[in-house]
Amino acid sequence: MNELEQMLTDSAERLFGNEVTLEQSEAMERGEFPQSLWNAVDKSGLVHVLASEEAGGANASWTEALPVMLAAGRTVTPLPFVDAATATWLLSRLGIEAPQGLLALADLSAAPTASQDGDTWRLSAEVEVPWGRHAQHVLVRAANAWLLLPTEHASVREDANIAGEPRDRLTFVDAVATAASTRQPLEGCDDPAALGALMRAIQITGVLERVLNQTVQYATERIQFGRPIGKFQAIQQQLAVLANEVVASRMAVASACAALSGKDWAQQAMIAKIICGLAAGRAPAIAHQVHGAIGFTREHSLHYATRRLWSWRAEYGSEAQWAAKLGKMAIEHGGDTLWERLTEAA
Repeated sequence: MNELEQMLTDSAERLFGNEVTLEQSEAMERGEFPQSLWNAVDKSGLVHVLASEEAGGANASWTEALPVMLAAGRTVTPLPFVDAATATWLLSRLGIEAPQGLLALADLSAAPTASQDGDTWRLSAEVEVPWGRHAQHVLVRAANAWLLLPTEHASVREDANIAGEPRDRLTFVDAVATAASTRQPLEGCDDPAALGALMRAIQITGVLERVLNQTVQYATERIQFGRPIGKFQAIQQQLAVLANEVVASRMAVASACAALSGKDWAQQAMIAKIICGLAAGRAPAIAHQVHGAIGFTREHSLHYATRRLWSWRAEYGSEAQWAAKLGKMAIEHGGDTLWERLTEAA
């Protein structure tokens, strides 16, 4: 961990540790936006952690910024922090100045077609925008350009995932883009959804760390038959499996982040989503088993983590989808190159 990474890590853990509360998540599920929390996060500048210095950011690599994004997940921050940080990174690579206020990132799996009239770009389409109802601007990947659009005139169809996070659909009618670019900010990738997969994998990993810490603490404190349940071998075995899931996920996203400077980063992102998606299925099962009945109650805080894991696992492609794509890529490259590609990825 270099000096910049350590500084960012300390800042993020201090910020999210001091500012985030479970009451904010409860309010978020009632439709309230945690404005004071957003103000604190925005003031810290961490949303611009990946942006270039010219764009007012820290110019951190994805590896250096990873602990910041994990900290947001570990504290179940009720904000689209990773989405916003990724959007500002994309804007800096596109040469577009980041706007004030909350910036949302439209679903990268879809690509509506925009129209161009001279230097003016317009969009008439319905797009999926997580947290769209609260955003002042949204970055949209159109089929022929990247568009920065104000949301003030868009109509909103509100929805939410099972964690209560906004998953809205915004309809734009002849909306004029504040800025647009036909550059390709994602080198070596024919499917930008892979970047979305990496975002969700990082978020999953952060929450997995929270689940592990919370489950180990409960197993240490819960007394049964005269001793902590964590002293029983059956529970210890479950905790060991849970820890393995967390470590595997952390290694997967770390490898993907390190690969973002190379041409094969999308492959690593797909692998990370597969590994983290599988962990997002296994880890909650173990955590709820160890917690017993109390872990299933609304009053206990475990569900704030596990519902996010289940939600994010389903977003930006399932394990089966990405595994099929990786298999197709391997077949296209031929068997003679398989070992070489595997060892290069390692």
